[in-house]
Amino acid sequence: MSEDFLNRGHDQEESEARDYDIDERLVRLGKSIDTFTTAPTIVIANSTDDFVDLDFHRAKGDQLYATLNPRQKEFCDAVIAAATDFTLPQIFVLDAVASSTSSIIGAAAAAAVEQPSGSPSTSSFLLLELPFRQLLRLQSTHTLIAESKRMIASLDVPTSLAIAGFIFVFCLYLIHIIAFCYSKYRLHHSVLPNSSLPGVSVIKPIVGTDENLYENLETFFTTQYHKFELLFCFHSQEDPAVEVVESLMKKYPTVDAKMFFKGETVGLNPKINNMMPAYRAARYPLILVSDSGIFMRSDGILDMATTMMSHEKMALVTQTPYCKDRDGFDAAFEQLYFGTSHGRIYLAGNCMDFVCSTGMSSMMKKEALDECGGIANFGGYLAEDYFFGRDLANRGYKSAISTHPALQNSASVSISSFLDRICRWVKLRIAMLPHIILVEPLQDCFPSGLIMSFSLNYLTGIPVVPTLALHTAYWITMDFSLMNSMQNKELNFSLAQFLLIWLLRELSAPLVFIKALLEPTIRWRNNVFHLAWGGRILPNKSV
Repeated sequence: MSEDFLNRGHDQEESEARDYDIDERLVRLGKSIDTFTTAPTIVIANSTDDFVDLDFHRAKGDQLYATLNPRQKEFCDAVIAAATDFTLPQIFVLDAVASSTSSIIGAAAAAAVEQPSGSPSTSSFLLLELPFRQLLRLQSTHTLIAESKRMIASLDVPTSLAIAGFIFVFCLYLIHIIAFCYSKYRLHHSVLPNSSLPGVSVIKPIVGTDENLYENLETFFTTQYHKFELLFCFHSQEDPAVEVVESLMKKYPTVDAKMFFKGETVGLNPKINNMMPAYRAARYPLILVSDSGIFMRSDGILDMATTMMSHEKMALVTQTPYCKDRDGFDAAFEQLYFGTSHGRIYLAGNCMDFVCSTGMSSMMKKEALDECGGIANFGGYLAEDYFFGRDLANRGYKSAISTHPALQNSASVSISSFLDRICRWVKLRIAMLPHIILVEPLQDCFPSGLIMSFSLNYLTGIPVVPTLALHTAYWITMDFSLMNSMQNKELNFSLAQFLLIWLLRELSAPLVFIKALLEPTIRWRNNVFHLAWGGRILPNKSV
């Protein structure tokens, strides 16, 4: 090895790692680095016990350098004594205590220059058991790729898991950034009236009533859109919500509104069965399926129709699920979930063109949906909204989110009922996409924080607690920023309340997942559903 090469390494590292303490931070990859190459090599380790395979070094003719701290001097003497056995590789103990990367390289350079001219050969090169970024800098370009492949092939299981954990959580960090940036790019834009847009048939399946139903339904009677019809679907004429709709129809007699009863059985999904008569009667080319608990902005339908007609192949437009401001801790808990955890995945997924549609407020082109067999074709699935999006995407159609979020405005929200709702969604995702079992419990703040903390600790020696603290601070900051972007105005609760609700939500997430695994059957209204892998409903029974 030439002195110039070692000096170049010394100069390069000195400015960047002058005070780098390697005593506890030697990368675990270095444990197997002495089997990294077949060429004669100078290997510098933190201590002599890091030389894993001395027989391997003997066969290669390597020279080994150990940088021992003062507490290891007794062991140093034993190492020097062992070096008198000429069947072993040559082992040299550097006199200088290595307190930084630069001092290691400098000491190695001095030691190498003092060796006889025959050792090592000019084809040798320096391998340091240092953090991976310094190791890469010391590798020549033509050997880096080939030897990286050799190193990957020789990685042990713990190191591989640590690297995989780091990559996984780093991707979660990117999802935060993508979701926030996309929310700023896509949400809360004004839309202009356009009389050339096609008509919209609004299908509203309704079961039961609450204190906010009248307010929610009235927003559809007063929507600022030039051509639409309202189609209300009930399982029974005795439903108490029928009276609410009748009063609104009398108040707004010029609005084209109809009611349908008893539905039509086309499958095991009661919502699809309930909507079938309205779907068959729909007169307009755009179908908006909207849950009864949605509060629609006056320009909401215009916004969705404008997005729909922005591209020839657009066939599905959804509103990002969120919540209208309501008083109470339970309502704030629900709003925070949709403004952080759910909103993050929904926005990032739509930005990257993944199918992640929700049916609480979704608009579809009837012609494209009919190509998929109409809504009757999805009567065998409980999560019909996801399969709408999947089948449309499989046929080459595009999907998008509108600029205004869907404002959920149910009056009967409670933390327990909301967690039951989220648990049902987890069960649906597990049934539709079984591999999600590996990811679902790890994507929240604390599980992913532990993964990142222990992965970095194993790979670099960075302590767990500071990493976990930084991870949590990043997560809270990004969640708070995203929720403010979704809200587009001052939040209905303080930062201290946000932190408390956020903590409770994060702590509840693993419990919800465990409950979903232990009880895979889905209870929805008056039915119990059993799902097969893939999401199909198995025969259900009344309770």
